Amino acid sequence: MSFNLLETVKSYFNDEFTNRASATLGESTSGIAKALSAIIPTSLAGILMKATSGNDGANSVLDMAKNAFASNAGSPELASPANGSSMLSNLFGEKTSGISSAISQFAGIKDSSAGSLLSMGLPAIMGILGKHADQNNLSASGLAGFLSSQKDHILHAMPAGLSSITGLLGLGALGTTGANLKYNVNQSAEPIVDKPRGNNWLLPLIIIVAAIALLWGLSRGCNQTRPSTAAIDTDTSAAMTGADTSTAAPATPAHESIKVQLPNGKELDAYKGGIEDELVTFLKSDWKSLSADSLKNRWFDFDNLNFNSGTAVIVPESEKQLDNLAEILKAFPDAKIKIGGYTDVTGDAAANKKLSQARADAAKNGLDKRGVGSQVIGAEGYGSQFAKYPATASDAEKATDRHVSVSVRK
Repeated sequence: MSFNLLETVKSYFNDEFTNRASATLGESTSGIAKALSAIIPTSLAGILMKATSGNDGANSVLDMAKNAFASNAGSPELASPANGSSMLSNLFGEKTSGISSAISQFAGIKDSSAGSLLSMGLPAIMGILGKHADQNNLSASGLAGFLSSQKDHILHAMPAGLSSITGLLGLGALGTTGANLKYNVNQSAEPIVDKPRGNNWLLPLIIIVAAIALLWGLSRGCNQTRPSTAAIDTDTSAAMTGADTSTAAPATPAHESIKVQLPNGKELDAYKGGIEDELVTFLKSDWKSLSADSLKNRWFDFDNLNFNSGTAVIVPESEKQLDNLAEILKAFPDAKIKIGGYTDVTGDAAANKKLSQARADAAKNGLDKRGVGSQVIGAEGYGSQFAKYPATASDAEKATDRHVSVSVRK
């Protein structure tokens, strides 16, 4: 099986590291874990952007990787954040502060903690990359080619709630990387790098970046340590008042409709970046090679599962998404899922947890009725435990904390 840089890096940032970082920085372990789910792909995306920016960038990344590996930085240690500050500056420059702030808001931790965690983690990530380069005798261009081969893994791991980082890094440019760099996965050949073509790329790049940032903001998807997107589109405070009125989804620009192809030949009507799209892509990958811990921290959000306000009654138009999920499970009989329910922080915490449990159970019961109950190993309501925004936040912000999600298990 080919080397997967993303999963290798994830395996190094284990529970022990999370617990030590939590104690050192004075943050919750869930906050640290959520921050790492953003820091890892963000750091790798920055490394990829730098390495594929030209010869100077590729040489710079190779030098940093080699130095980190030589300094035994191939495993995460709680070293002084100063050790990674120069790397951050090299990769992100003046964007470093904005990236740190975005991760802080996403994970619900202090800005200073996000910055420190970035500086702690980057040398370790560079060390892992340096080890791979050393073992495979990669030149600067060879390393750039290898990183290009990891592009899809990196992009898919970016949490959907971090569209601001997508715009800051210009991740739309990564879509063309594979066309410019060809890489032999056995490292037996150097990549072929297209010659620069002047500044005529600038306007198309700006357009691509803007489009990607917009799509990330609209799409709802997977790949996070506890999900934070795909709102349930109900007012959880209604549970306190006994309201039982139907709540429509908030007005948003139209999603891009797609057909999701299943291995058994069936096609599902879905949205690009929605749960059907993301979940099927994941199940078609080598997901069984992932550890149990990696799987339990990776969640996929329903993007069209809505309930009557203050209840666990699924609105009729949402039944279609349960139909689709049932078809996906039938097409992947080896996959099992756990369902999680989440609310915002509005109202009483105990009542919110009860409501989230009822909604998770409702989704499970819906799948039971569709004949795939044996593949649903459980349903748990987390209430506002993982909510990102305070009660004073805007309705749009708090809506992202209300969702039902699924996690794949072996």
